[in-house]
Amino acid sequence: MNFYTTVLTLLLSAEIVMGSCDTKLECSLLGDLVEMALKHKSPDKGCQCLSRTTIPAFQSMLTKAQTPGNNGVIKFDKVIINTQKGYNPTTVIFTAPVAGVYQFSYTVMSLSGKHLIVYISHNNIRQQTTWLKGSSYETGTANFILHLKKGDQVAVKSVDNYTIHTDKNYPFSLFSGYLIA
Repeated sequence: MNFYTTVLTLLLSAEIVMGSCDTKLECSLLGDLVEMALKHKSPDKGCQCLSRTTIPAFQSMLTKAQTPGNNGVIKFDKVIINTQKGYNPTTVIFTAPVAGVYQFSYTVMSLSGKHLIVYISHNNIRQQTTWLKGSSYETGTANFILHLKKGDQVAVKSVDNYTIHTDKNYPFSLFSGYLIA
């Protein structure tokens, strides 16, 4: 049986099931049929659906203060989680392993009484900026959603020569992201 015959058979089976059972059972059976079709089509016979272990997600933190310079990438150097290896701890840039809608967030802390301006970069284009200036240490947080193509890159960058503060025992500066759809 070729793939299309299998899919047609499954769809006809689904039609027979529809209307003969309750809604929950219909959805469950139809989901099982679709999963069977995907497994049949896949060269490795595995499901093509993303799961908790295959959804791209990462979280990293800054363990020591740094001054990355104008448009310099902030080196969130300690990786907490990195499913699908989209976050590169060497370049400190997230590269989308699959296309989709992603949620990103970062938190940064300024030195006491100093300015700090950082922004999210999507394929080297400034997307959102956080500006901090206060009489003491200040924190700024940004949350945002981006539609990425496979291979698109996201990073947090600095403006000018401001220092991002943190402490290895108390990580004040973090960067994270994950696929939401």
